[in-house]
Amino acid sequence: MSRLITNPMILKELRQRLRESRAWLLPTLYLLVLAGTVSFAYYAATDPDMGGSRGELQGAEIGEVIFLTVVFTQLVVLLLMAPVFSAGSLTIEKEQRTFAGLLTSLLTAPQIWWGKFVAALLYLLLLLFSALPLLTLALAFGGVEPRELLEAVASTVLVLASISTVGLWCSSMFRRSVHSTAAAYGFVLVLSILTAVVYAFLDAHWESNNIAMRGEGPPAHIQAPLFLNPFYPLLALFGSGGFGQSSYPASSWLLFTALGCLAAAFAMRRIQRSGDQL
Repeated sequence: MSRLITNPMILKELRQRLRESRAWLLPTLYLLVLAGTVSFAYYAATDPDMGGSRGELQGAEIGEVIFLTVVFTQLVVLLLMAPVFSAGSLTIEKEQRTFAGLLTSLLTAPQIWWGKFVAALLYLLLLLFSALPLLTLALAFGGVEPRELLEAVASTVLVLASISTVGLWCSSMFRRSVHSTAAAYGFVLVLSILTAVVYAFLDAHWESNNIAMRGEGPPAHIQAPLFLNPFYPLLALFGSGGFGQSSYPASSWLLFTALGCLAAAFAMRRIQRSGDQL
C-alpha cells in the first residue's frame, strides 16, 4: 500500500503535465468559461427582458441559479477533458516506445495503473477546485447550504474518477492516442446521450399508462437507464430532473463505483498481459 501512495509514476506524470503550455492555459480557459456562464445566468435571472423574474427577486434565488449553473457547466467541461488526460496516458508511452521500459521496471501493473490514474485525476481536481470561489459565491447570495456544495463536489469527483478509469482502460486496449481518445469519448457519449434517450422513451410510455401518477415521478425501473448517466446524480440531488421525491442518487454512485472498479481491473489485467508478452 505504501508503494502505491509513494508511486514515482505520479511525480513523473505531474511534472510532465505541469511543464506543458496547456498547464496554465486550460485552467484559464476553464475559469473564463465558468465566469461567462455565471454572468449570463445572473443577468438571465435578474433581467425581465431575458426571461427573469418580473417581481421582487430574492438573493436566495440568484444563489441557486449561480450554483446550478456552475455545477452543471463544470461537469460538462470536465467530462470533455477527462478522456484527453486519461485515454492517452498509456498510448503515449507506446507511441514514444517507452512502454516496454516501463513494463520491465520495478513497478508492478497496479502501480503503473495507479500512477497514471492519480496523475490524470489530480489535474481534473485542480480544475474542479479552482472553481470553488464561484461556487462559494452562491453561498454568499444564499439559497444553497454547505452540505449541498459538498454533495455536488463529491458526486462530480466520483463521476470523473469513473470516467478516468474508463479512459485508462481504453488507453490500455489501443496503441494510438487518437483511437483510445475516440473510444473514451464514444463511451462518454453513450452514457450521456443514449441513457437519456432510453429513459425518455420509457418515461413517455410509463406516463401514458399512469396518467394519475405523473406528479410523483417515475419509479426506479424507469429511471434505471439514467443511473449511469453522468448528470443523473446531480439532477437527483437537486431535484432538477422532474423526478420528484423518487430519485436514487445512491444507486447511481454505486454503479459508477462498480464501473470504475471494473474498468480498473480490466486495465491492470491488460497491462499485466502486455508485460508477460515481453
